[in-house]
Amino acid sequence: MSIEIELKLSASTETIQLVKRWLAEMGASEGSSAELEWEQKYLHNTYYDTKNHRLRATNIGLRVRKDGDRFIQSVKSAGRVVGGLYQRNEAENDLPDDELQLDLVTEPYLMILLEEAEEEDGPLAPIFSTNFYRDVAIINVDGAVIEAALDQGQISCVEGIDEKPRDLCEVELELKEGEDASILFELGEKLIGEFGLVLDSESKAERGYRMCRSAPEHTKRLDLVNLTSKTSAEGAFESIAHKGLGHWQHYIKRIKREPSIEAVLQLNRALMFMQTMYSVFAAVIPRHSLIHLRRDWREITQRFSKLYTIAEEINWLKSSKLYGFHYAELATLEEGLEKSFIEEHKHFVEYLNTPSYNLKLLTFSRWLYMKEWREALSDSEQKKILKKEVFPYAIKQLQHLLRDLKRHLSDKVTLSKKEYIHYLPKMLRTLDIGLFFGSLFDDRARRDYRRGWADIVANIQLLQQLVYLEKALEAEGVEDPLLEETETETLVVLKGMREEALARNPYWN
Repeated sequence: MSIEIELKLSASTETIQLVKRWLAEMGASEGSSAELEWEQKYLHNTYYDTKNHRLRATNIGLRVRKDGDRFIQSVKSAGRVVGGLYQRNEAENDLPDDELQLDLVTEPYLMILLEEAEEEDGPLAPIFSTNFYRDVAIINVDGAVIEAALDQGQISCVEGIDEKPRDLCEVELELKEGEDASILFELGEKLIGEFGLVLDSESKAERGYRMCRSAPEHTKRLDLVNLTSKTSAEGAFESIAHKGLGHWQHYIKRIKREPSIEAVLQLNRALMFMQTMYSVFAAVIPRHSLIHLRRDWREITQRFSKLYTIAEEINWLKSSKLYGFHYAELATLEEGLEKSFIEEHKHFVEYLNTPSYNLKLLTFSRWLYMKEWREALSDSEQKKILKKEVFPYAIKQLQHLLRDLKRHLSDKVTLSKKEYIHYLPKMLRTLDIGLFFGSLFDDRARRDYRRGWADIVANIQLLQQLVYLEKALEAEGVEDPLLEETETETLVVLKGMREEALARNPYWN
């Protein structure tokens, strides 16, 4: 099984020809006056899965490709997507025809997943196909061999699914020889800057599944980061950064497709997750190596903030109805917010397609993939950081966190609703730090301990909604005593929850 490293960018039919000419000129200038040779192929790819898409659920892709007279069976794992850079395992086998031959798969992990899928969910069958022309050329750049592929075609569902074929048009740069992936990033930067191409973290397979299955969009939550006691602190930082960036990319794909309140709220979760990560790992990752990255993310956050504010207010209005707070007087406000959300969503998606955003995302992706923070360290500092183990580091961070909670939430302190709401961001950071390091400890003890703090956060968020409703009703000249009563009850409940949560023995002790 080989590891595939490639950069994928979306293009238009107009720009892809300009890209082709630019790559030809660049290839000819790299130590050779010979014209770059392009080969055109027509590729027909059929993707297989069980009736309930069991392979998709395990992040495995299975396809048969017809390339001229060749039939090639490919099995791919999801791997990692950093920006538009893909790094994943891939196993390929030649076939005599277009029929699957799973017995050719020799990787034990993949064999087990394929066998279990059929045993539990029935036989594999075609789900969708991708059919496209691919222009391919090999470019030699600074000792690296890169395959440039320009794809234009369509994605189609199998018969019986009423979904029109959709166009695909993209540029793929794959590192074929050489170990320095920075070449891919440099080419990506030039293509984004010159032609306005857009980083694409959605594979052809993902688009095919989204088109051709009836399952609704599921809400992906940020969950535990998988660490072990042998993980270094630096390795933990990388895993957490990949988790946060992956969550951001997942919902960016969705927000590009539709104006979704849930997607916007989850994008904000990703931003908070990564902001917390920076502060928690300040002793591992040099602060000065983050200056330009934090500046970039600050601009992205500013562009996103108006959309998030509107989404949050709509969410408060809708969520309050679940608690029985229905107000006809606020119908006009809600309608206006929804119109503003559609308009602001349009502006944000336009920003996501700009070179400015895509270059920022590519810069962060490169920094993470290439571990560029190490450039800010001396050799002795690098050795010291590599030796820093995550387990004692986690204990230290969690103990510091608990001291802060005791200082602010002690049962000796009486807190107003305003003070609770002011402390909410720190409470959310507390829960994220639990996700950072929780996998290092007993899961049952961790869940029991976390539940108390999660309940506190949920009640503070309820207070936040009630305060918003009060202000909104006040603007309409309406008062509801039930709101104040509920706030008072919630404050009493919160005091008891604080006492109970602080009395529990932390799971890391």
